[in-house]
Amino acid sequence: MNNIKKVTVAGIIAVAAVAAFAGGNASAATEYAGGNVSGQAGKLQITRNIDGVANNVTNTFNYTIAEATGNPGTSTGFPTSATITFNNVAPSANVATANTILDFTNTTFPEVGDYYYTITESSSSNADNYPKTNNVYRAIISVRYKTDANNVPTSDYVATVAAQVMNSSDAKEDMTITIGSVRTHIEASMEVKGNSADANKCFTYTINIPAKANVAVAGDTYTVSSSTTCDGKPTTVTVGGTNTIGLKHGDTVTIGLNGASNEMPIGLDYTIALNDKFDYENPYFNGVQQSSLSTPTKTTVSLTDNDFDSANKTPISIEKNVSPKTGVFVTVFPFIILAALAGAGAVYVTSKSKKNA
Repeated sequence: MNNIKKVTVAGIIAVAAVAAFAGGNASAATEYAGGNVSGQAGKLQITRNIDGVANNVTNTFNYTIAEATGNPGTSTGFPTSATITFNNVAPSANVATANTILDFTNTTFPEVGDYYYTITESSSSNADNYPKTNNVYRAIISVRYKTDANNVPTSDYVATVAAQVMNSSDAKEDMTITIGSVRTHIEASMEVKGNSADANKCFTYTINIPAKANVAVAGDTYTVSSSTTCDGKPTTVTVGGTNTIGLKHGDTVTIGLNGASNEMPIGLDYTIALNDKFDYENPYFNGVQQSSLSTPTKTTVSLTDNDFDSANKTPISIEKNVSPKTGVFVTVFPFIILAALAGAGAVYVTSKSKKNA
């Protein structure tokens, strides 16, 4: 570790006799003083922040603690693992926070000196949405001779716990790990086709997003962005709720927009259903003609996945064509009538000319 200075304990009052030294100093008492958690000498707090979230967070982070090489000797009894659990934690200002305590008060040291321990975030229960940090942190336990009233070293020892991020400043501090969540969004777009299609007609869609363990719970909401002028335009959709939105030709609705705090988490399933096709035909979802008006269930994917468009975007089209009873297609029928009228006019002019001749 770079730029880590030895932690001194001069003038610190010991608070508890909690461990014993092995080897030649087995009879000397070891006390923990100071520390990084108020009122809990010899203990270190790890604080874990997840930023960029608007809904409650449920996730578990695991940590591995190991003794670093180059210590004065091999210590025993130190914590080798830890867990931080977010159990439906509500965020404040789009940041969810949880913590845990590393207890070194049962650790035995062979001699005085500075003992370093690496702390690594080893796993996340939902790494797609809450990735683990790859930073390595370091705890320091400084073991020194205890001094008497005249500041003369005695045969007893005192230990102080400190923590520093690798390559950071040397200030004593509890560890705070902050990392952003990963989010995504989905889109649905509307196109109407045919010679009798009305580009201003609004069609109503129902969007359902079921709850999913460790991903989203009922009541979570995600932002809706749409330029539609149809009635019933919501600002959010709700997990486990019935969400409807109106779309007309050329409209696109986006749920969970990149950069927003309440985007959709990766891994959610969703369905989009056209409530009524009226007298329109041939509904297509994702370029595939549908026998029903509902899309198959889709699963959101990472923003970086190659199949983002196929998984997160739903282009929808619907068609209306009208043919007259004569069997002449409506798109060409008016031109036939005009041609017929023009022909009749030509005959009339010709006949009149002959009569006048």
